[in-house]
Amino acid sequence: MANFKKSFQLFITSCLIGILPLSSASALTSASDLPQPQHPTDYERNWSSNLADDIKHDFGNYFTSHNLMFFGGTFLTAGVFANTGLDRAFADHYQTDFKTKGTDTFFAFPKAVGGLSFYFVPIFLTTLAIGHLREHTLLGNILYHWGYRSFRTIVVGGVQQIAFTHLLGSGRPNLNQDSKWQPFRYPTGVSGHAFYGAVPFLTAAMMSDPPLLKYGLYVISTLPGLSRINDNKHYFSQVLLGWSIAFLSARSVYQTDLDRDPTFQVMAYPKSGGAMLCGHVRF
Repeated sequence: MANFKKSFQLFITSCLIGILPLSSASALTSASDLPQPQHPTDYERNWSSNLADDIKHDFGNYFTSHNLMFFGGTFLTAGVFANTGLDRAFADHYQTDFKTKGTDTFFAFPKAVGGLSFYFVPIFLTTLAIGHLREHTLLGNILYHWGYRSFRTIVVGGVQQIAFTHLLGSGRPNLNQDSKWQPFRYPTGVSGHAFYGAVPFLTAAMMSDPPLLKYGLYVISTLPGLSRINDNKHYFSQVLLGWSIAFLSARSVYQTDLDRDPTFQVMAYPKSGGAMLCGHVRF
């Protein structure tokens, strides 16, 4: 019965995750009567042959000076928390003064999302395949790009998440293990919930234009990681690293797709019952 309950919870969570790409289309639903771009394009039709090239560019974009500076700052901050008493003090303070039954309820769904971890690979590939079959429609095109980008983000960031979680070797607070970096001592140096749980929301955020939706998804992307602090399963430094790797990986994938776009585009947006044409020039 316990296994059935857990499987059912994973199934429901997977279904809810599948709704995420629809958020990227929310601002376009009123524009259904406007001319839509024709899909699939030649590039999208040959996605499988271009996957390796895209991933190569994703890694190239990840290791730019701007991203490395961001990651360096994050790594330094995490190192200070992990190798001093700050991680333990933060964990104890949260458990004593903030954790309640209300926070357990609030974080229940984000924790389930983060717990899907490697289930996300088949979820993203399935979404990609469905979207590819219906890519001539607006919804199908959104599903395709969300699945394709999310899968590549897992590839780029998953390598680092797995490597650093063992390399840093910090332990779990609920087991009274030290957060100090001790290479290969504990396999929990980077939060998997924080990384995997952030990917679908970060990808959807970077596909969205309305500021409220975009930044709302950014905020939601932090919740799977924060749920592990609430459960006392990870230290703050481990959650910070997991989310940061997801963010930089998603941004690198976004940059690869942006570089592929034409330098000049004309786009139609709904406005006051009509439409507004905008030109986009990339320098």
